[in-house]
Amino acid sequence: MSFLYPLGLLGLIGVPILIIIYIIKNKYTEQTVSSTYLWTLSERFLKRKNPINKLAGIISLILQILAVVFLSFGIAHPVFTLPGMANRYTLILDCSGSMLMQSSQTTRFEKAKDALVDVVNGAVDGSSFTFISAGSSTIVYEPTESKSRVLSLIEQASVDSVECSSAQALGSAQEIFSENPSTYTYFATDVNYEEHQNVTILNVSSGEVNAAVSDVNYIVNDTLEVSGRAASYGRAAKLNVKLTVYRGEEVLSFEQQVDVEENGEKLFEFTATKSGEKGEENIIDFDSFVVEITDSDDNPADNSVTVYSVEGENSYRTLLVSDNPIFIQGYLQSTGKAEVQVYGIEDYQAAYPVGGVVQYPSGFGLYVYEGFTPSVLPRDGTIWFFGPEEVPAEAAFSVQGEVELEHGGALSYSTSTSTLVNTLLEGVPRGSSDGGSNYDVHVKKYVKCSPNRSYTALLTYNGAPVVFTAQTAYGNREVVFAFDLVDSDAILNPGFLVMLNNLISYSFPAAIENTLYVSGDSALVNVVSNTESIRVEDPDSKVTYLDTTNASTEFLLEKVGVYTITLTVGGTPRVCRIYSAFPKAESRTSVTQTGFSIVGERTNEGYDGRYEDLWVIFALLAAVVIADWMVYCYEQYQLR
Repeated sequence: MSFLYPLGLLGLIGVPILIIIYIIKNKYTEQTVSSTYLWTLSERFLKRKNPINKLAGIISLILQILAVVFLSFGIAHPVFTLPGMANRYTLILDCSGSMLMQSSQTTRFEKAKDALVDVVNGAVDGSSFTFISAGSSTIVYEPTESKSRVLSLIEQASVDSVECSSAQALGSAQEIFSENPSTYTYFATDVNYEEHQNVTILNVSSGEVNAAVSDVNYIVNDTLEVSGRAASYGRAAKLNVKLTVYRGEEVLSFEQQVDVEENGEKLFEFTATKSGEKGEENIIDFDSFVVEITDSDDNPADNSVTVYSVEGENSYRTLLVSDNPIFIQGYLQSTGKAEVQVYGIEDYQAAYPVGGVVQYPSGFGLYVYEGFTPSVLPRDGTIWFFGPEEVPAEAAFSVQGEVELEHGGALSYSTSTSTLVNTLLEGVPRGSSDGGSNYDVHVKKYVKCSPNRSYTALLTYNGAPVVFTAQTAYGNREVVFAFDLVDSDAILNPGFLVMLNNLISYSFPAAIENTLYVSGDSALVNVVSNTESIRVEDPDSKVTYLDTTNASTEFLLEKVGVYTITLTVGGTPRVCRIYSAFPKAESRTSVTQTGFSIVGERTNEGYDGRYEDLWVIFALLAAVVIADWMVYCYEQYQLR
């Protein structure tokens, strides 16, 4: 036996001190006093009921000595050596998504934790534990002899909701075993291994049943068509599949039943329509839709998938300032993307006055100024100018005056081979067609502009840029049409309309290009112009911030559910959402693999363990002795 805190034995000094006090303490003597017969009689009665025990003082001394001894041993914390009883343990916990399945209100993951906790509690004190968490990334913790430490690591582990391979974790266990062949390896998982060597498998699967929806996709032609696959594991089932489409305040629901064989999957398809005044109407747009299996099972995480409209999650709001907005407004709305808000010039000036505190609009993806130039430019979104007049310093160009063409003139498309020019002029017919039709844009007059920063010309007249792109001083995209539409044939020109369509895509850079991923994927976010920060909130409300120094950035999806992405652009928040679906491979209730082995010949070389729980017994005995002594003293005091 040894002591963890041997200085606690200094408390034994109290034993001789108690004996010395007992020897030198004053002894009282009884004095005979005169009394009445009644007093004498009562005194004899008391002596007869409670005779004075000559050993009372010695018993009190013994109890005090025992109390001091027990307390001293308790403080010293006695530890008993157990020769060759301690062992080394490697504990592996499967943190893959399938561990979320549950039966009797308990998940596989909780059962796996409990199984490893039982191994730790059953080990001799002094044993060494190495804990390995096998999730999206394998974490091997430092070996520890502290049971409380390894129990804390097991408790803090969490499911990653991703498809995981145990190969790396088992590789780490192999390294540990190769160094110490006497190591006991325990793997808590829901995979059934037919063969295994030098590993104890703690299989926590227990015949759960599960239904899952996966491979959700959609196309929009003349209507919204949604497809996917329904799977049933552990049983054959007639699954009820429901599609819910959200369009503003409108909610439309569709249902069908899918007959699925055990451990099989089946394709389902929906065509979204609604009943209107003119009969059945097709749905060609949506804000979001949800596909779900309404049947109950043992893993709700894979029963539904949410898809958000890419157009809806990106900023397509447009502010149009014009006294004659018919053409531009009609064109923008015809694209099916832009939500247009129109201001007359006077109304705009009243809403955003120049005097006093400078005010400018915000929260729009595109600002179009036709026949008017603001004194202060917005700081977020792309800006289009038609027939600009005097422009503020934040613009990427200056105006030198109007040029009037006596007989009108044809504008020339750029012949540059740059990537941007090719993108913006893609599909644009130029010159004269074989049938003799002229695709050139003609103008009566235009404004001569002088770009003062880097720019890209799309249409020119005698080398002077007439339609060009640049960037404002705030880093926002800028498109300049240096003529009024009424002074040209642009609105009737098919080539010009194709170019406008390309410019729409250019003007609304998508922050996200996909709204549906699978947990374990990396989601891509484009860093649009003038982005100050990108905040990501995961389904568990954990917040992270992404790097904005590059053209795009990405982050790992480790949870199932909705991720909310907030871009702050020019001081204005812009919110979009994506959905991370449950990985298909983790939906299976029963997985059997051929097996694996930790290679090597096992030895049984334990080392000395320890037993330290006796200090609790010493402390309890000390408490009992002290309590007994106090009761005894109280009784003696009452009887004297």
